[in-house]
Amino acid sequence: MLVATAVLAVGLVAIATGFQYATSGVAVGGGESTAVFLAEQRVEQLRADAMSDFSAPSLGPGTTTEYCAPAIIAGRTSTCQDTAGAGASYVRRTTISDVTGSMGCPARPVWCKQVEVRVGYRPVTSTGELNQAREIDVITVLGPRA
Repeated sequence: MLVATAVLAVGLVAIATGFQYATSGVAVGGGESTAVFLAEQRVEQLRADAMSDFSAPSLGPGTTTEYCAPAIIAGRTSTCQDTAGAGASYVRRTTISDVTGSMGCPARPVWCKQVEVRVGYRPVTSTGELNQAREIDVITVLGPRA
């Protein structure tokens, strides 16, 4: 009887530990899904700009940084801001550069733009700490509508 109780106790502790890691995995997956959503959203915004006006100011070369809060993202619309606000846990950096003479793009005039969107965040770990920085990258090349 005592041996059976000990075996049962060890099994229950193992199951409880497994639940802790599973919950952490779900939280990390949710954070990564949100980061991918933010990156894809930015690429789609720039793609729409390129379709209507390839010389739009939003497609100019350079890097922009935006700060996004998870509460705003939950509804699948984001209003990322240029300044870090309270609760902003995602940082979205967009780098646009002109592509000349490579990737099938003519050298002059500039007909292609490389867009790199990097979203960084800190997921909650199984111990409740925010000490692991993660990033996802989405890179694409845009061209004008022919």
